[in-house]
Amino acid sequence: MPSIKIREDRVRRRLAKDGYRLAKTPARSWLRSEYGPGYMVLDPANIVRLGGGHRVYDATLDEAEAFALNL
Repeated sequence: MPSIKIREDRVRRRLAKDGYRLAKTPARSWLRSEYGPGYMVLDPANIVRLGGGHRVYDATLDEAEAFALNL
């Protein structure tokens, strides 16, 4: 099983092909200590397409991978 960093890089590359980008919870954010690392997918116009529900960065890496595969 690939490490989290390898999975993140794969998702970033897949999304970048279509102009999207993957954002991760900043290391010094209070959200990270409370909820753990989370992700957001942003489109070329900087609009959140995934991970902006009840709080920012609320998508998991699995959800980001599924989003990238369905582009």
